[in-house]
Amino acid sequence: MSTASGTGNIRRHSSAAEIPLYAQIRAKLRMDIASGLYPQGEYLPPADQLGKEYGANKNTILRALRMLRSEGVVDFGRGRGAVVLPASLPVGLDDISDQLQRVVNLADVSGIPRAAIISAIERMPRMAARNGRAARRGLPAVRGRRPGWSQGSSSGE
Repeated sequence: MSTASGTGNIRRHSSAAEIPLYAQIRAKLRMDIASGLYPQGEYLPPADQLGKEYGANKNTILRALRMLRSEGVVDFGRGRGAVVLPASLPVGLDDISDQLQRVVNLADVSGIPRAAIISAIERMPRMAARNGRAARRGLPAVRGRRPGWSQGSSSGE
């Protein structure tokens, strides 16, 4: 099972020098939140579903979620799911550079010219501008679970 966020950039570590899986999952979730995949006030998938997507056990997922909670990015508790908090901090340039490198690598192996990637980026609307206009018009924030996700999940967080 795969989501829009994908899991291709999560790798199991093979040596102590590499980043642990829970830290990789934390970074991926943080990037997905910062990119708007999971907007403020929206619930993340249940821990057991995230575990299947990332090829990790539930305890590893919960460890990553606890890290995000300690950073003020999400809030969660047993039986109520993990919700993205409004005060999510922006990611740093290093995190963005890592994501861009993955996009460029994928484009290279797919035969897509780098100029096409740059052009696509330049055509993208700015998230802050879209969110700012919506707020000025008094539109409500997105709330609730993602479409198609069971609200009766017994993930046991």
